[in-house]
Amino acid sequence: MINNSLKLAQYKLAQHRVQGTKSKMNIHEVAKLMDAIKTAEQAKSVQQNSIFHSFSMN
Repeated sequence: MINNSLKLAQYKLAQHRVQGTKSKMNIHEVAKLMDAIKTAEQAKSVQQNSIFHSFSMN
Protein backbone atom coordinates (compact mmCIF):
# COMPACT_ATOMS: atom_id res chain seq x y z
CA MET A 1 0.00 0.00 0.00
CA ILE A 2 2.83 2.39 0.82
CA ASN A 3 4.55 1.55 -2.45
CA ASN A 4 1.40 2.28 -4.46
CA SER A 5 0.79 5.67 -2.88
CA LEU A 6 4.48 6.53 -3.21
CA LYS A 7 4.55 5.65 -6.90
CA LEU A 8 1.32 7.52 -7.57
CA ALA A 9 2.58 10.66 -5.84
CA GLN A 10 5.90 10.47 -7.69
CA TYR A 11 4.06 10.04 -11.00
CA LYS A 12 1.81 13.03 -10.35
CA LEU A 13 4.79 15.21 -9.42
CA ALA A 14 6.64 14.09 -12.54
CA GLN A 15 3.63 15.05 -14.66
CA HIS A 16 3.50 18.42 -12.91
CA ARG A 17 7.17 19.01 -13.73
CA VAL A 18 6.64 18.11 -17.37
CA GLN A 19 3.63 20.40 -17.75
CA GLY A 20 5.37 23.29 -16.01
CA THR A 21 3.27 26.45 -15.91
CA LYS A 22 0.45 24.70 -17.79
CA SER A 23 -0.13 22.31 -14.89
CA LYS A 24 -3.56 22.42 -13.24
CA MET A 25 -2.09 21.69 -9.78
CA ASN A 26 -1.82 24.43 -7.22
CA ILE A 27 0.97 24.80 -4.68
CA HIS A 28 -1.05 23.12 -1.93
CA GLU A 29 -1.62 19.97 -3.98
CA VAL A 30 2.08 19.79 -4.87
CA ALA A 31 3.06 20.25 -1.23
CA LYS A 32 0.64 17.50 -0.18
CA LEU A 33 2.19 15.11 -2.73
CA MET A 34 5.69 15.96 -1.54
CA ASP A 35 4.62 15.33 2.06
CA ALA A 36 3.13 11.98 1.04
CA ILE A 37 6.42 10.98 -0.59
CA LYS A 38 8.43 12.02 2.46
CA THR A 39 6.06 10.20 4.83
CA ALA A 40 6.10 7.02 2.75
CA GLU A 41 9.90 7.01 2.60
CA GLN A 42 10.10 7.49 6.37
CA ALA A 43 7.64 4.64 6.94
CA LYS A 44 9.70 2.35 4.72
CA SER A 45 12.88 3.19 6.63
CA VAL A 46 11.17 2.52 9.97
CA GLN A 47 10.12 -0.92 8.74
CA GLN A 48 13.68 -1.69 7.69
CA ASN A 49 15.17 -0.46 10.98
CA SER A 50 12.91 -2.42 13.31
CA ILE A 51 14.33 -3.34 16.73
CA PHE A 52 13.35 -6.96 16.09
CA HIS A 53 15.17 -7.17 12.77
CA SER A 54 18.52 -8.13 14.29
CA PHE A 55 17.15 -10.39 17.02
CA SER A 56 18.86 -13.75 17.27
CA MET A 57 18.09 -16.82 19.38
CA ASN A 58 21.78 -17.59 20.11
